[in-house]
Amino acid sequence: MQETSEISEIVASLKTTKLRLIGIDGTDGSGKSTLAKHLSSQLGFAHINLDDHLEKNRGQFVKYIKYDQVKGEIDKAKQPIVIEGVCLLAAIENLADPLDILIYVKRVSDYGMWYEKEDCEVNEDIDEFIIRKKSGGSIPALTEEIIRYHYKYKPYEKAGIIYKRIDR
Repeated sequence: MQETSEISEIVASLKTTKLRLIGIDGTDGSGKSTLAKHLSSQLGFAHINLDDHLEKNRGQFVKYIKYDQVKGEIDKAKQPIVIEGVCLLAAIENLADPLDILIYVKRVSDYGMWYEKEDCEVNEDIDEFIIRKKSGGSIPALTEEIIRYHYKYKPYEKAGIIYKRIDR
C-alpha cells in the first residue's frame, strides 16, 4: 500500500498501470471529490461522483443510489473512470463492476492525526459503539451508515493508495 499527501505521486502511480475503474473512498468531507477532479483532469479520465446519482434528502447513501444510471455511465465510457463516493465498496457490490484500484482519502492534521479514526476503526461491538455514540446525542443516519460501513468493509485496509489530505 502506498501512502502519500501528494496528488502528483498518485498521478504518477496511476500513469504506470493500465486501469479501467479507479475508486476513491473516504468519509463525507474528506476530499474525495477534489481528488477525483484532479486525477480525472490530469489523466484524462472520466469522473463519476455517486452523489450525482443519489435520490436526494433520504438521509442515507448506498440504498438510494440510482445504480442503473451509474452502470450506464460506466458502460458508455470510452476511457478509464474515476468513481467516488462514501461507502464506495458497498456501492460497487451493487454495480457488479470490480475496481482495479481503491484510493482511500484520510483527512489528517498537519501533524498526522486522522480526524475520523475513532469512527472508522471501531474495535468493539459495533452496536454497542453506536449506542454509546448516540448517548451523547443523536447522530445522523448517514453518519451511522458510514461508521457501520467502515466497520464491515475496512476500506482503508483494502486501499492500494492512501491519500492523506492535510488540513492546515
